[in-house]
Amino acid sequence: MSTDDTTPDDATPDDTTPDDTTPDDTTPDSLTPDGSRPDVRAARRAQREAERAARAQRKADAARERAMEAARAGGLFEGMEAMPRGEATAPGTAPTPSRDADSMPPSRSGPTPRAGSGQSTPRRATTTEPMDPVRRRRLMAALAVASVILLVFSGIAVWRYLEARDATAVEQQVASAPTQATDAAREIVTQMFTYDHRTVDSELAAVRERLTEPALTEFVDQSMPTVASAAKQQEASVYATVAAAAPQEVVDADNVTVLVMLNRMVSTKEAPEAASSASRLSIQMVRVDGVWKLGELNAM
Repeated sequence: MSTDDTTPDDATPDDTTPDDTTPDDTTPDSLTPDGSRPDVRAARRAQREAERAARAQRKADAARERAMEAARAGGLFEGMEAMPRGEATAPGTAPTPSRDADSMPPSRSGPTPRAGSGQSTPRRATTTEPMDPVRRRRLMAALAVASVILLVFSGIAVWRYLEARDATAVEQQVASAPTQATDAAREIVTQMFTYDHRTVDSELAAVRERLTEPALTEFVDQSMPTVASAAKQQEASVYATVAAAAPQEVVDADNVTVLVMLNRMVSTKEAPEAASSASRLSIQMVRVDGVWKLGELNAM
């Protein structure tokens, strides 16, 4: 605040000037009752009024600046660049953002969300256009090609799976062939060399189902008639056991050679006491339709 507002009127330098300083001040008609000149006091009052008006203007300007800053911080001036010049607001008032009436969404009840408040303004729903027929045909063709490619790859995958499964099955058959062939050789040799003179024909006939060529033809044409005739004449009874058996050679999954140690107990009417005999046999086993059969027998 200026010092003129607080300085009493009788404390100014003009009020304390002696009466003999200026000749005009001593004229009785030119002095006011308090002893001062009227034009001087009027000038001081005018100066103080001017200063008050200047201070009031400055306060008003400061208040307007603060209001403008608050309006800018609140986002009220957004979009002013696109507003026509004829819609500009008067200085000192907060401008209102203008929008194109065609782009405004339908009015709704409730306050309009302010810019920067985190609420999104609803947008007008858009409609999808139908697909172009040419583009549709191209899309269908692409889908058809993709389906064919997928089918081809699926077929290849299935074929490879089946091939791998068959290969695994073959490997398992090769791995299990020696054991299976050896067990079958034990059973066939025991059945072939065990018989009684009273039932020799039926017992030897049952062996034929366990044989394959060339052993089948040789056994039927030579072994069966000779063995059956000798057993009947001597009233012989033969009991055979396999002392040991092991695979000798594995040709493949269906052909295995087995070495057999065979013991026999033989009794006849002339020698009722059973006599034992041993022999070594090399037996070629063949898998026929999943069943192991004796293909060839050689005495060692």
